[in-house]
Amino acid sequence: MPPPKLTTATLGCKVNQYETEYVRQALLKSGYVDSPAEEPADLCVVNTCTVTAEGDSKSRQVIRRLARRNPHARIVVMGCYATRAPAELEALPGVVDVVADRRELPDLLGRLGATELPTGIDAFGTRHRAYVKVQEAACCGAATALSRTFARV
Repeated sequence: MPPPKLTTATLGCKVNQYETEYVRQALLKSGYVDSPAEEPADLCVVNTCTVTAEGDSKSRQVIRRLARRNPHARIVVMGCYATRAPAELEALPGVVDVVADRRELPDLLGRLGATELPTGIDAFGTRHRAYVKVQEAACCGAATALSRTFARV
């Protein structure tokens, strides 16, 4: 039996980028493989943004596009939008799990077969600079971050 194929999509800030990479690395260590763009995935993980209405819209577009391109895939949604409006995202096609709180990630990874959780990330994809995660909640410095702050607290 071939290993399950994984694809990820990240919208938003560097915290989301870090968390997506964390989930990706945990799943790769447990036997998943990255799905080439032209092949359907078995699992799609979408990390959403909710800073603006446009962020919400783009998040829904990505989820719908993944559902069309991967009709048999399970779609897992996480991130700020998932925290703010989980029921809205659960209603989208293909969505089987919405992680409304980052503290649920270990349980999610366990359900997906990960037996060993990483303590951090050890690679940065195609990026040349490392991520340094210094916060768990979003910054409160700008008015546009209010919904994200509410969602991440």
